[in-house]
Amino acid sequence: MSTLAKLTKSDKNFITILLAGVILLSMFIIALFSAMGNSGIVDEIAHIPAGYSYDKYHDYRLNPEHPPIAKALAGVPLTFLKLNGLKADWSWDAINQWESGWYFLYEAGNNPKTILFWSRLPMLLLMLGLAVLLFTWAKKSWGRKAGLFALLLIAFYPDILGHGGLVTTDIAAAFGYLIAIFAFDKLLERRTFASLLWAAAAFALAQLLKFSAFLLFAIFLILVIARAFMDRTDEVRFWPKFWSYFKSYFWTCAISLVIVTIVYIPFVWNTPPAIEHQVIESNLTSNPSTLVFRNFLHHFENNPFTRALGHYLLGVMLVLKRVEGGNAVYILGNLSDKSISWFFPVAWLIKTPIPIIILVFWSIITAIVFRTKNKKDLWENWLLLTPIVVYWAFTLKGQLNIGIRHLMPTVPFMVLFIAKQMQRYLNKPFWTTQSIVIFGLSAWLIVDVLSYYPQYIAYFNNVVPRDKRYEYMTDSSLDWGQDLLRLKDYVDENNIDAIKVDYFGGSVPQYYIPQAEDWHSSYGPATGWLAVSATYYQSSKLYGPQEGKWSYDWLDNFTPTAEIGGSILVFHITPQDLNENPPESPYPITHTDLPGSLTIDRSNIIINNN
Repeated sequence: MSTLAKLTKSDKNFITILLAGVILLSMFIIALFSAMGNSGIVDEIAHIPAGYSYDKYHDYRLNPEHPPIAKALAGVPLTFLKLNGLKADWSWDAINQWESGWYFLYEAGNNPKTILFWSRLPMLLLMLGLAVLLFTWAKKSWGRKAGLFALLLIAFYPDILGHGGLVTTDIAAAFGYLIAIFAFDKLLERRTFASLLWAAAAFALAQLLKFSAFLLFAIFLILVIARAFMDRTDEVRFWPKFWSYFKSYFWTCAISLVIVTIVYIPFVWNTPPAIEHQVIESNLTSNPSTLVFRNFLHHFENNPFTRALGHYLLGVMLVLKRVEGGNAVYILGNLSDKSISWFFPVAWLIKTPIPIIILVFWSIITAIVFRTKNKKDLWENWLLLTPIVVYWAFTLKGQLNIGIRHLMPTVPFMVLFIAKQMQRYLNKPFWTTQSIVIFGLSAWLIVDVLSYYPQYIAYFNNVVPRDKRYEYMTDSSLDWGQDLLRLKDYVDENNIDAIKVDYFGGSVPQYYIPQAEDWHSSYGPATGWLAVSATYYQSSKLYGPQEGKWSYDWLDNFTPTAEIGGSILVFHITPQDLNENPPESPYPITHTDLPGSLTIDRSNIIINNN
């Protein structure tokens, strides 16, 4: 008898928990230190001051297009720090979330590194919560090995590591989807009052973490139909079963909306009615598609109880408008100011680790080959695949191609599906071919991901050359402003006394690099040191020709001297270089005729060289 066979159940439980603890600790350390090296990213400029204001002032004027919980969690540690608040700046009364963010972090005398560290810490804990819940689900459903395998995949998933330490709503959305579907499954399994309250609370939490959770209304209904169809018998046909489950669905949705409204109340309590009126007016313009809804919401603004529901409805409306409106996008040399229909499938194929892609297709083949009429097996497939299919369908139909992070809610279900299908191989002896392949893929994943540290926002799989990532994708799939601190290190190490910087992100170059000069693609060709964010490098090629101005096309003739984290391209260009590669002007003037700066005056920024 082998040593493993002699282990008692308690011994196996101890080893399982120990291994899970090691994986979780590794995940936390990698994500923490990666986040500590990141400068502020774009969305944090809006989310951090908003969360702080919800907790400190109970005022919801900032960032209404996202629900409160993730931002409020990030704001909790900040309320215990001695910080100069938001109300002293004009941007507070002007309801300008971006200027409030710049002021709070860089102009009010606060330390941005301190603010970023403490506000990101709750996000890391939320990431761990996601991993623990996923491990618990897999372990209870398919055993210890499947649970540990699922935990390993999520712990070394680059997008999870890269976004887990940021004050955004993407990891929060994944957690919300997972806990909501986990709880709804338990409700359908055992329809008790306690299960109903648990399912409603979990669904409410999902809606309070990200508005994309409204898709769960459709996902739950599909699951109800599927469950009723599976449970029908000769004695009890489909419709009686359906109505029985539908009642649970209805009350889950209804109670969840009540909970959402109650949770919103303290966050909107001190929002002045006049400010709420202005928030509605400024976010919902007078075009016919929103005019009726805008006028409807004005009826909710005069007391905190109705204002809570009104603010939630406003947020949902803003998300739908955002998805419909589209966004500038770049992928594989293709530029669009709206959307690209094939963006997400291609993005997934180049941003997902190859071992996980192999496991996904292997799992699909396994599910087809070993398909069964076993009700439990079929139901688990519906439970895991329905959120993936519905979410992908909605995402592909929408026009918001900002980044692959928008697929984050599907990642836990993909990992669970892999663990479910691989359990048949994981439970075999280690020396079997399938077990060896799974071990090899796991090792490949770990080595690949560790080799990318700390550049997880900018992660691409082995198909993409690391020095050419900016030619494949930009924005939050590569460049969200996370590498400004690393650019500062490069400038210091190379004793650069002057550098032009065109930076896309949530930090301020001059705060960290006093010798930085704001630059813009429209200024035209330049000599000396030039640092350009990949997003601006590529997007200028769309907007420059449209506006008849310079773009960064001329930089295509030069090889970057350095690529900071993959997201910031650094060039050192001499006059001789320009003479040898003369750029073509889009109009008959040179950059010396243009104004010295097109950026907002940041004269109040407190320079910090530390």
